[in-house]
Amino acid sequence: MFRKIYTLFAVVLIAAFALAACAPQTVIETVEVEKTVEVEKIVEVEKTVEVEKIVEVTPTAPPQAEGGKELIVWWSHWANEPAKKAMVEKVVADYEAEHPNVDIVLTWWDKNPLKDAIRSTMTAGGEGAPDLVYFENELEWVQAGWMVDLADALPWDNFDPMAKLDGTYPDQGYPGIYKFNISKVTNMLFYNKEIFAELGITVPENYQFTQAEFLEVVKRCSAAGYAGVADAIGNRPYPGVWPVQYALFSLVGPQEFDLYNAGKKAWDTPEARAALEYSVALRDAGLWPESFSTMTIDEFHVYFHTQRKACMLYIPTWYTGRAFKAQADGGQDPNWHFGMLRYPAMDGGKANDLVWAGTESGFGILSTTKHEATAKDILAYLAQPKYGALWTAVTNSPSMIKYDVAADWPDNDTLTALNVVPGQWDWYWEEYNKVYGGLELGIAPTARCGGFNDVVTSVLNEGLPQNLVSVDEAIEALNGALCQ
Repeated sequence: MFRKIYTLFAVVLIAAFALAACAPQTVIETVEVEKTVEVEKIVEVEKTVEVEKIVEVTPTAPPQAEGGKELIVWWSHWANEPAKKAMVEKVVADYEAEHPNVDIVLTWWDKNPLKDAIRSTMTAGGEGAPDLVYFENELEWVQAGWMVDLADALPWDNFDPMAKLDGTYPDQGYPGIYKFNISKVTNMLFYNKEIFAELGITVPENYQFTQAEFLEVVKRCSAAGYAGVADAIGNRPYPGVWPVQYALFSLVGPQEFDLYNAGKKAWDTPEARAALEYSVALRDAGLWPESFSTMTIDEFHVYFHTQRKACMLYIPTWYTGRAFKAQADGGQDPNWHFGMLRYPAMDGGKANDLVWAGTESGFGILSTTKHEATAKDILAYLAQPKYGALWTAVTNSPSMIKYDVAADWPDNDTLTALNVVPGQWDWYWEEYNKVYGGLELGIAPTARCGGFNDVVTSVLNEGLPQNLVSVDEAIEALNGALCQ
C-alpha cells in the first residue's frame, strides 16, 4: 500500500491524447509469440494536446513524520510516467516495511519545475529542501556544494561499470561521485511502418540506410506531408541536437565523440563540420515538424505514436516511460508496432556498426539533509539486484543495476500489482534485440561543463535546426565555449 504521496506541482493530463515519456537496457528475456496486427487507415484529426500544465497549489505546512519516526523527504521527476512512479513507490513501501522507524514522503514533479524549485530553495539556504532528489548531471549543483559524495555509500559491484563513470567531474576538480544511476540508455531511431509502406520506402535488410538514402527518406516523408521526425524542443534542451550527435558518433567513434560532446575538442574539424552540415541538409529536407520550437516532450511522443504525423523518431530507451502507459493517459496503443533502425551509415564512418549508449536520470542527496546516513542507506537498498530486475520489468527500460533473470525477475503477481500486463510489450524487445542486439555499445558518459552545455543548447538544439545560425557560426560559438 503506497501512502504519503504528495504533489506540490501536479502535472495534469488534458484531452483524449494526453502525454507520453522516458528510459533503458538490452537484457529483457522475451517470449516469442505470434501476433497479427491489423493496420487501420489513418485519418488525420486535429487535436489539441495540453501537457505539463502546472497547477498552482496553496502552500501547506511541510510534511511531518508519524509517531516520532525519522522523516525522509524525496523529490522526484516522472510525474507523467506511471511505471516509474510505481517502481519507486514499491521500493519506498518495502523500505518502510523493513525500517518501521523511517517515514519516507515522496513528491512527484515534472523535471523543469523540480530543478527550478531546487535552485531557488538551495540558493535561499536550503530551508525546506528534500533529503533525496532527482539528479541528472547539474555540474553547477556540485560546484555550489549542494550534492553529497556517494562514492563510499553505494555497493558499486551491483552496478554496470558505466554507473561509476557518470555523475563525477574529476576534470572540473570534483573527484567524488554524486549520482545514483538507476537506468541505462541506448539511443535509438524508430520508424512508422505504415507510413514507410504508404510511401514505398523499403528498409534495408541490415536496418541501416546510407547517409544519402536517409536524406532521401526525409525528403519523401516531407513531400507527402509528414515530418521526417517527431522530435521537438518546446521544453527540453536536447532533441534538436540528436541528428548532429548520431552522425558525429558514427563518423568518429565513441572516444572521439565523447571529447566533442563534452566540450574537450575543437569543432573546426572535417568530421564535426560534416556532421553539422548533414544536420542542415536533413533540416532543409523537412526533418523537423512545424511545431518544432513549441511542441513539448509529451506532445512529440503523441505526435509520433498516436497522431502519426512523422515518419521517424530519434529517442533513447526512456521512450517507454511516457509511451507505455494507458492510452487514456496519453500512452500508445500496444497493438501498434513501430519499427527500429540503425543510425544512417555515414560516409567514411568509423562507428557505423556501433550504437551510442549512456546514462539517464538518477538520484542524489542534498548537502542540507539532516539524515545523510539514512538517505544513503535508502539508495544502497535500491541498488539490490531484485530492484534492477523490477525496474526493467516495470518500466521497460534497461537497469544500471545488475541482476540475474532467473533469480531476480519479479513474478507475474508482483507485476500485476504494479499495473503491468505481463508480455504486453514483448514485441518491443523483440524488435530491439533484432536491430540493436548484436551491436557493440559505444559509451560516452562524460558530463559537459556548464558554459559549453549552454552553447550546445542555444546553437545546436535551437539555432541550427531553426536556421538561426550558420554552420560556421555554430563552430565558432562551440569553440569559444570549450571546457578548460
